Amino acid sequence: MFLCRHFLHRLSSKPRSPLTTFKKLYFLPVSLPTYRHSSTKRPDLRSDPKSIPTKYVNATPISLPTGEGNTEGDQTEYRVALVRLLKEAVQAKNKVALGRAVRDLLGLPGHPERDGALRDLLRTDRQLLRWKLVQTIINGLSWDGILQKFSDHDLMALTKTLRISADQARGDGLSFLVDDFSALLHSTIMTRLNSRRRVPVGAKSVVHELPKVVDIAFELLYSLLLMKKEKLVLDLFQILTEKLYIPPEAVQQAPSNSTDFYYIISVTLARACLYWHKRQLAHRLLLKYLPSFGELDSAIRKKDTVYFPRSTLQPTESQRPTPQEQESQQSLDPQFLDLINDTLYATLRDPNLFELELCVDVISRVHLLAPVQSGIIRLMYTVAAESGFGDIARRLYAFTREPAIEAEHRYPGPQGTALLFLITFLTGQKGSTHLARTLANEVVENDAFLPVHDRSKFVTVVASQGFAKSARALWERYSVGKDRLLVVGSNTLLTRMVKLFTRIARTIEADLPEECNTEVSSCALEEKDSNTAVLEERAKDIREFVQRVIASFVEARQPLEEARHFDLSSLARAYFVTGDFAEGFRVFKFLIRRREVPDIIDINIGLSALAEHRPHSAAKLIEVMIGRGIQPDSVTFGTVIHQALLHNDLLLVGSLLQRARQAGNIKLSPQGLSSLTRASVSLMNSSGKRDTAHLEDALRLLKSMPKQGILSSPDMGKYMVFAALRENEIRLGFEFWKLLLQRTTEWDDLEHVSIRRLLRRRILETVGSGWERSGMLDDLQERPSYHAIE
Repeated sequence: MFLCRHFLHRLSSKPRSPLTTFKKLYFLPVSLPTYRHSSTKRPDLRSDPKSIPTKYVNATPISLPTGEGNTEGDQTEYRVALVRLLKEAVQAKNKVALGRAVRDLLGLPGHPERDGALRDLLRTDRQLLRWKLVQTIINGLSWDGILQKFSDHDLMALTKTLRISADQARGDGLSFLVDDFSALLHSTIMTRLNSRRRVPVGAKSVVHELPKVVDIAFELLYSLLLMKKEKLVLDLFQILTEKLYIPPEAVQQAPSNSTDFYYIISVTLARACLYWHKRQLAHRLLLKYLPSFGELDSAIRKKDTVYFPRSTLQPTESQRPTPQEQESQQSLDPQFLDLINDTLYATLRDPNLFELELCVDVISRVHLLAPVQSGIIRLMYTVAAESGFGDIARRLYAFTREPAIEAEHRYPGPQGTALLFLITFLTGQKGSTHLARTLANEVVENDAFLPVHDRSKFVTVVASQGFAKSARALWERYSVGKDRLLVVGSNTLLTRMVKLFTRIARTIEADLPEECNTEVSSCALEEKDSNTAVLEERAKDIREFVQRVIASFVEARQPLEEARHFDLSSLARAYFVTGDFAEGFRVFKFLIRRREVPDIIDINIGLSALAEHRPHSAAKLIEVMIGRGIQPDSVTFGTVIHQALLHNDLLLVGSLLQRARQAGNIKLSPQGLSSLTRASVSLMNSSGKRDTAHLEDALRLLKSMPKQGILSSPDMGKYMVFAALRENEIRLGFEFWKLLLQRTTEWDDLEHVSIRRLLRRRILETVGSGWERSGMLDDLQERPSYHAIE
């Protein structure tokens, strides 16, 4: 096999090398061995690659005389060697050797082995086959203008080759070969269709399946429509109609207000495809007459400029569109719109992933002509959720929530179980934070119905992403009524809500003047600044809300002496987060009284309370655990490392990381990695200046992380952008913005607008003119497309 491959390489690199060179390399005779007048024993070409003839050097086909002496064994051995070389050429992707082997094989008499190898070749990578070579094989295997020896599977492959390679052949000036090829396929399919019976009528028609040759005929008819072969299209369409494979009802519903031949045939064929459940071909036929993705993208950007001029950094005065352009939808044939709706509904019955992608394509592109029915949009979300295709739901939601699209038509959002499915998927995808926040706000504002058993999970996801306003509104909505216990009694929701709102309260309290806070009453009210009073009131309200969440959980799990182990652990953790350590340890006493052995989760909860105030003591406790045979997990190390970073104790962080590596099988959580990333960019080198190499390391780390979690949050993005700008690393700041903020933060958010303006000003000051600066400025100015074409 090595010699064959080496021979193919030499064949293409030195096709005109002297025969003596090949004789020296491969020990081959100079002349083509015919064995006609030689008494030497004929070599076995099937087992000895060295005996392959050297005629490939001159690229001339084999010409075996048919006279006496040229036995059938000679032809067999040459055929075996050529088939072997053909396979080697395909494996090596050697187009030159492949073409020569094909021509030499066609020079041999017909044989099943030869014909089978050539037919298999037509099903290989189409980029490997040149159009002339395909035509040569087809002509060599055809008989009387018909491909008799081709199976239906081979004909389907040739039909797809015709559709894919037709444009390339025309670009190479080989349109005449396309015409010959299409005519040959057409005559072959017509011959096979003529031999078939009509579709049975009556009860038998219900169980009649579409024959393979008719399936090929539909694909060929689509290819001929693209190529504008009117006569061939008409002949094939007529025989399909006569055989009732294009049903009469499809013909009766043909467009009556159009004189476009190809449009009428396409619409009729699409309805026939729906009849025979060929949904993918029906979509391809529809997409021919819908705006392209380029037109969709340009239309959305144009509408963004008209309806939302503040989305650009330097708004320019734009002319309002003409009255015709002001109409958001163009005219559309009602019959064609009915066909689109029928196709979408038919496809949404047990679809696969590719069919759902086609549905999103049709929905997004037909919107420029007419809005899609709300029922189809709701059904799309439901089917995507039931099938587990989260990216389909995300694409559809992103498109329907484009500002330019919403300005024209308000499409419904997901309903029922699809709500939890979509927000869970969005929060796990990088670049979808803005969409997740939009969905959470919609559920709050529209009072969308959430299934009872999905409510606590939905609010938990919302709280885990930091959407405090939506999380509080949903908790207060579902904390009353007969099903309230499923929400207020959720231990996971309790932890998320307490952590989120306690952090917010502490952030507000940190902004208060040191001499006056919510717990010190010696400051006279008349001396307080109005802003301070507002902040105090907000912090007090949030603290009271946290206590209400905890009290509702306690009420739901009464009596605590009989509460489940993990419910008590979650309650103790909630108390520790709020700083009420006495109540937290009181809850742990219930477990001790029941003589339940604390697990690693209980230990981590207590450790987090200790690490918040004394990270060194918590680190020593980890050593005690290891000494007593208790193996700490990732949460154990991550909790203490996080608190050590908050105390700016980088030495302790380093020792803990080293200890975690020694422990083995320890992986930090996204929150721990987030803290480490923030700390890495704040390190000081020995000269007292910040080391910008840490910024580059942080960028590489963020790019290598999975596209989910806190590392893709807007807060992380803002922190990294400002860290880069402080070090005058404008390009790094732009990279952080593009990676973490461009598609995760609302475009018109005031803070986001301020960051983009700052970046733009610094780029104009420091980055020289050229394509790099222009590209950066364009990205900062143009609203990104969140819709389905991404």
